[in-house]
Amino acid sequence: MKKYQLALIMLILSIMGIYAAETEPVVPGSLADLARFRKPPRTITMAVDGFLWIEAEDFTDYGEWRIDTQFIHKMGSAYLLAGGICMPISNAVTEIQIPQAGKYRIWVRAKNWLKEYAPGKFTISVDGQRSQHVFGAAPTEAWTWESAGDFELAKGSIRLALHDLSGAFARCDALILTRDLQYRPPEELEMCQRERARLAGIPGEVQAGDYDVVVVGAGTAGCSAAIAAARLGAKTALVQDRPVLGGNSSIELGVPPCGASVSHPNARESGIIEEAALIRAKNDYHKMSEAFHILTSAEKNLTVFFNRRVISAEMKDKATIGSVRAVDTLTLAPSVYRGKFFIDCTGDGWVGFYSGAKYRFGRESRDEFGESAAPPQADAITMSGCIMGNLALSYRAENAGKPVEYVPPPWATKLLPPEEFGRNPRGFAGGQWWLEHPGDIDDLEDPERARDELIRITFAYWGFIKNGWQEKARARNYVLTYVPHMDARRETRRLVGDYILKQQDAEAGMMFPDRISYGGWSLDVHHPKGIHSGKEGPYYFDGHVPIYSIPFRTLYSTNIVNLLFAGRNMSVTHIALGTVRVEATLATAGQAAGTAAALCMRHGITPRQLGQNHIEELQQTLLKNDQYIPEIKNEDNADLARKAKVTASSTRHFSEYTRKDVKTEDGHELNMPRAVMFPRGMTERFRTISVCLMSERKEPAELTLHLRGADITGDFSATNDLATATAMVPAGKRTYVSFQLDCAVKQPYVWIWLPKAPKVTWMLVKSSLPEGCRAYGGKTWTVVKGQQYAFYTDPALRFQTDHQPENVIDGVSRIVGGMSHLWASDPKEKMPQWLELDFGREVKLNTIQLTFDTDMNTRFPDKPVVTRCVKDYSLSFFDGKAWKELAMEKENFLRHRIHRFPVVSTSKLRLTVNVTNGDLSARVFEIRAYREP
Repeated sequence: MKKYQLALIMLILSIMGIYAAETEPVVPGSLADLARFRKPPRTITMAVDGFLWIEAEDFTDYGEWRIDTQFIHKMGSAYLLAGGICMPISNAVTEIQIPQAGKYRIWVRAKNWLKEYAPGKFTISVDGQRSQHVFGAAPTEAWTWESAGDFELAKGSIRLALHDLSGAFARCDALILTRDLQYRPPEELEMCQRERARLAGIPGEVQAGDYDVVVVGAGTAGCSAAIAAARLGAKTALVQDRPVLGGNSSIELGVPPCGASVSHPNARESGIIEEAALIRAKNDYHKMSEAFHILTSAEKNLTVFFNRRVISAEMKDKATIGSVRAVDTLTLAPSVYRGKFFIDCTGDGWVGFYSGAKYRFGRESRDEFGESAAPPQADAITMSGCIMGNLALSYRAENAGKPVEYVPPPWATKLLPPEEFGRNPRGFAGGQWWLEHPGDIDDLEDPERARDELIRITFAYWGFIKNGWQEKARARNYVLTYVPHMDARRETRRLVGDYILKQQDAEAGMMFPDRISYGGWSLDVHHPKGIHSGKEGPYYFDGHVPIYSIPFRTLYSTNIVNLLFAGRNMSVTHIALGTVRVEATLATAGQAAGTAAALCMRHGITPRQLGQNHIEELQQTLLKNDQYIPEIKNEDNADLARKAKVTASSTRHFSEYTRKDVKTEDGHELNMPRAVMFPRGMTERFRTISVCLMSERKEPAELTLHLRGADITGDFSATNDLATATAMVPAGKRTYVSFQLDCAVKQPYVWIWLPKAPKVTWMLVKSSLPEGCRAYGGKTWTVVKGQQYAFYTDPALRFQTDHQPENVIDGVSRIVGGMSHLWASDPKEKMPQWLELDFGREVKLNTIQLTFDTDMNTRFPDKPVVTRCVKDYSLSFFDGKAWKELAMEKENFLRHRIHRFPVVSTSKLRLTVNVTNGDLSARVFEIRAYREP
């Protein structure tokens, strides 16, 4: 079998209990494992009364056909899909045994996915004899049985093949061979499933076990929920309908984990999602699947079930779930998972739906919650997903080395003409996030049609790139090579909790008393017309928000007493979903839900009771496990470190911002005036300011930089220049351009701006200065906080720091505003450096928790090295006579470390660090000390 075009996991297959490793185990989720997502082989023989049912996914060689299990809850089974680029792909083949010679009629279950055009066509062959009938052209878009005709077959082995005719996503579910020429398979889904069970046989139901917590769905929210619950002692099941972990952030789909750090300084989400992201970065994994596999495999209280699609819930009473029932997406084997608490992380709210939980779908009216961005009338509009897969967004194109013409197929979506298209592609070798279908296509009830519409859009868009785009010459030699088929959905069902988060909560930066996490991504709501929105652009609304909190009441059902949820199906309005729906934010909601479920088990109470009577315990438990909650400090009475006296070998008192601190990423064209603001710190005069520019011009360009001052950050109201300078931007290259200013500045903030300069791009930085921001517009400036354009100054910006040793017990483990909350050693002092806790008395302890600085001022890392983190360190205690080692670590890369050891009695604890990072300064946010049971 050729490799199935999705990046999948090998190591997990043994966990599933239905796969045998044919090669040495490899890293889970690696691209070397593409071929192994398939149904386990079985012997195909005549079943009942001369009938033979053959699942397409039972074929021994898929050729270039792909297995698709996304829609079994709607059409009944996995199927084979002829995903191509409008050129026929290689055959799927298998061999079967015919016990008796004779005439056989062959029925094929297929689908014409676009009736007007019948794009995906195929035929079958039996021992080389091709059927006259063409499948995929029936006069219905429903799955239907079609006769391939009658075949005279000899006894013994015969070869069956699926012959793709178009490379346009033909699909085949199953084949039936029968000697009963009067027989016709049933069309209705329930009857079809009964016939499947009668003729093919479905394994008996498996009781998968009794659990404290059952988590359904293993995206970033579900994985975080399951890990959190298991770490707190709850016997946990994680039931996932895919062969990998990570959901939209998995190796299958590949959405990067984003969150508040995109728009706010020092706002990257911590906790389990940070742990997973650092594992991914350290090992240079493609996406999050491998990291979550490592974390889930390490938990003894956690069992992961792959390829299990939950299809129903059994209720103990009308308000309490007793169990959920799933089917194997490959074998259809049923299984039952009993639990005391259930967490719905399916994204589509399926557990809630099956249990009768209240839910919402579509857009609320403006009047219902007073949301200014909501439409006047409620409707069923939802945001579209995107097709992704094999590390591709919408498609992949490659340079053929010669001109390649392209004409879109007639069934491709009809796009607006180029002058009305309303989009500016950022590259063309892959797709864009705004390649979306209209929001009135129902991703929930008709998910296959929604996916198919995205395929139509992809082929039409490539036609735009090749033939209509104003920069089409850049794509002249490029050829379409791959189109994925997985739909990374953005929105469907939203379950209702005791509180529904709304637009105003995010805009006001609400700090709820029952807060368990936070958000900061913009109110990013996509246009209801999708790709057809034209000059209105891809957004319906994209309002900036400050850091706001997420209340626990949005994470449990208002009417099902043992149901929690996290992910995009949490309790929010359509508009508020725009800000919470990103992967990192959802992961923190998942960690909160899993932690809450474990605490509910511990106390024998419901989630609502936990929120009403034990919210402080939930919050403190989350903080202890490195989940940041704005404006809540460590107040854990069991933490022995809180009352200790802290000293250090040295302390850093000053820091500088130099060129080596500037890490650039994609920028913005100077298609309008753009500006950046930063605190000047202790620097009072600037000789030069250098900015990172990339020019696509063929000739050098003259550019003037303007420097102004401000009294508060974000205030771009000044109209008088303190200085200006002109410099030449070199043609056709990316470089720092220096502007000679020699200007004194008294105000605490400085901002510089550049005028409009087409085909010149000002690069952004990955990590902005505290209180730094950017703006665009000119006469009226639009401010974007937490982002900066790339620059450095001469002399360097110099800041006084507050990195005192006692910060490690001040209760906050990240930089907040102007407070660092960390200890940093003096970079001028030799290594090793140390921190010492003096308890003032003998204490007994067996657990130390450490939180290091992994630079939460950047987006989630995607490189193998995390340079700022303390790598080598040791822990030791004073036994009254000498220091004795408790633990030693080499090559650490994690932010949050927990060390457990036999109980020791001591009055002093020491952390010794040896740092080789860029500025040779040890940076520690927090030390906790416990005697745990």
